[in-house]
Amino acid sequence: PSREQFSEAIKIFKYIRPYRAQFITGMVLLFVGSLIFMAFPQLFRDMVDTANGEGQYGFDLEQLGFVLLILIGVQGFSSYARVMLFAKVSEYGIADVRKALYDKVITLPVVFFEKSNVGELISRLSGDVEKLYSTFSITLAEFVRQIIILVAGVILLGVSTPRLALLMLGTFVPVVGLAMFFGRKIRTLSKARQEELAVSSNIVNESLHGIQTVKSYVNELFESLRYGRSIQKSVNISMKYARARALFAAFIITILFGALFFIIWRAAVMLQNGMISNGDLIAFFSYTVFIGTAIAGLGNFYTELVLSLIH
Repeated sequence: PSREQFSEAIKIFKYIRPYRAQFITGMVLLFVGSLIFMAFPQLFRDMVDTANGEGQYGFDLEQLGFVLLILIGVQGFSSYARVMLFAKVSEYGIADVRKALYDKVITLPVVFFEKSNVGELISRLSGDVEKLYSTFSITLAEFVRQIIILVAGVILLGVSTPRLALLMLGTFVPVVGLAMFFGRKIRTLSKARQEELAVSSNIVNESLHGIQTVKSYVNELFESLRYGRSIQKSVNISMKYARARALFAAFIITILFGALFFIIWRAAVMLQNGMISNGDLIAFFSYTVFIGTAIAGLGNFYTELVLSLIH
């Protein structure tokens, strides 16, 4: 989004200003809950190492199990409180948005309603407000949570297994870069496909609404050729779109899975040579999954966040 669009989008946050205490508290609970979530792999690592007689902190399995129960309880409470706080911010904030929109529309001059489709206007306002509700109640929180998981995962991975962390980053960074390139190309082709299909639909709409004019000037062949060219263009774009998706699928299967299996193989070699413990291996796999999921989720949540705020 441009700077102007971003500045306009930020203005929507004035509607949650009266509920900023709940919003900030929810964000704090989100941060705490995310960090607790990232502590679980470390706890599982200690459990495995303790079971093998390699525990680092002197705790037995019963004590570690008790710590696990406490963390699960705190995690559950923080999740419940966070969802309720964000729900209050969303419900009351969006109610204020609906009221402000209604007050604005109801004061517009009559000429506006004569030129506008009221049903379409109501549908658009309802749809956009519903997107904002989803943004404040789910999308924004999940976007922040994925950032926390990504950053904390990379840091904890670097502390617990630095060699494997460097190997993973060195392997995954170029792979993720290629995946983002493919994703951008696919989105561009998808948008072009939708635009061309819209052009084709517009041709049908124009010709059928003006069928008397078409018949009067015997333009049936002209309209048929025009529609055929548009359809053929959409087919060509669709095939490029399908080819890009096919290449992306092949990329995921070969390159991404190949990189993942290479890292797993290297970790197994290090375990065999005594360079890491069984617990380190479990923690590494867990953080790798968390980081990969966070990277994948960030793209989706960022897109949803930008689209809902800009529109």
